[in-house]
Amino acid sequence: MLLMTREKITSHLLELGGLVDLYQQRDPVFVERVVKWLSRLEEGLSQLRSPLAAFVASERGKILASHDGLRDPQIMGAKLSIRKASMATASLILSRTEEVLRSAVVEIDKKFDTWREKMSQLLALASMKHPVPLPPTEPRQQWLKKVWVQLGKSEEAIGMHVYLNAVMTQSDRLYLLDELIQNMLGE
Repeated sequence: MLLMTREKITSHLLELGGLVDLYQQRDPVFVERVVKWLSRLEEGLSQLRSPLAAFVASERGKILASHDGLRDPQIMGAKLSIRKASMATASLILSRTEEVLRSAVVEIDKKFDTWREKMSQLLALASMKHPVPLPPTEPRQQWLKKVWVQLGKSEEAIGMHVYLNAVMTQSDRLYLLDELIQNMLGE
């Protein structure tokens, strides 16, 4: 699940350049596009049950409120028309949102680094007793599930297996297991 969240965030971060270009060109659709970008991001994060969805919704609401005269503290003193204030607010919110999203990706990567280390140890310990069978061409997911169950049968590594089962979703576990096995087999 974290992997899917990371991918969703990363794909949205890649769209920021186009939005900034609209702001640079003072394109009147900038605010509308930022609101749509935030809406799509919010929807995607909501589907993944990420608490970031609430943050994104709140930031989107601030842009909408800027049309009614709400001013961000960073532009409070400036005498701006509603349109310019909305554009400035959208730009600030885009920047804040990017910072929060980038920070979330870094946190996810840190978790995966920790889990990768633990799973590498588990794989090394368990495969000494019971070698990992060679992967079939298809269906790889079923094979990964069987390998994961087999890793849990190793007495030396059962504690680590239980730990990883508890802290990771199945999709994240299988992704990481697949990555490590590919590295181990030199695929």
